[in-house]
Amino acid sequence: MFHKLITPIAAGVTAAAMTASAAWAEVELTYSSWLPWSHPVNENIYIPWMEAIEADSEGRITFRRLPKPVASPPAHLDAVRTGQADVAFAVHGYSRNQFTPYIFGEFPFLGDSAEATSVAFQRTHDKFFADMDLYKGVHVIGVNLHGPGQVHHSSVNMTAPSDFEGQKFRTGGPIPLAIVEAWGGVSIRQPAPKSFEILSAGIADGILFVFESLPSFKITELVPYSTTMPGGWYNSSHYLVMNKRAYDNLPEDLKAIVDKHSGEAYARLAGQGWDTINAWGFETATAAGNTIVEASDELKSALSELNDQFISDYIEAAKEFGLDGQEVIDFFKTEADKAAAM
Repeated sequence: MFHKLITPIAAGVTAAAMTASAAWAEVELTYSSWLPWSHPVNENIYIPWMEAIEADSEGRITFRRLPKPVASPPAHLDAVRTGQADVAFAVHGYSRNQFTPYIFGEFPFLGDSAEATSVAFQRTHDKFFADMDLYKGVHVIGVNLHGPGQVHHSSVNMTAPSDFEGQKFRTGGPIPLAIVEAWGGVSIRQPAPKSFEILSAGIADGILFVFESLPSFKITELVPYSTTMPGGWYNSSHYLVMNKRAYDNLPEDLKAIVDKHSGEAYARLAGQGWDTINAWGFETATAAGNTIVEASDELKSALSELNDQFISDYIEAAKEFGLDGQEVIDFFKTEADKAAAM
């Protein structure tokens, strides 16, 4: 009799405890994006990433997409660190001194597939950089590359290094800047969302961008002359981070779900997303009648010479971080070839 009485009570207490535990485990994470939520990068990478975690957690993790960015693009790392947002992505080149080990991710000729190079970049991060404490105060979800960046101009295709002389190009990271300035061009340093404004006003004559960015920033008709380089004139490396306290406070089972969508899984998702939208950008430019030509042998040779200097400078700079820069680059190239073959 006593046994039959206590069992329902105990079961009720257990059920109540489980319900309370589930309620306590529900987590809402804020995500700040310095790109509009309708931007293809968000629609093809970051929203699917959030939705996958929401689905796998059966709604126990949800993301609140903030209607406006909490900071400028370069300030998003600090915004996540200080808890203004729980999650955000940013660009290594925005903090080039802090992230010197990653600068090789901007080099020319890295490859034509963002998926292959992103997987290789993540593997390189895991092997060489993950334990270096470069991301103080945040938890790294993953890193990726955005695919081959190309040269776009308002009135002419580039045929030789001398064509850059006196021309004003909007550049992002240090490698595009170095290319433009090495050949006598002028670098215009403005955030990517300002691209339409500076091109339409004639502040810049051209821009170094992936093809995705032409329709995304509505500049397809402003720069109808594209000069492509096999493997890219440059690339750009990105990272997705979460506030460390927010990550550490997750229950273990929810933390495991975030981990499932981190690292190489994130890199592959991001790379596939970039390949999709870069193909869309190329198709959009082609349909618009833009003149798209491959770089001349003279340009390829000149860029290769510049790249030799980039590599040499990187090897020297990497020593300050206790790294063998050539070993890092060789490992990345090997992994990129493996990923591309798969």
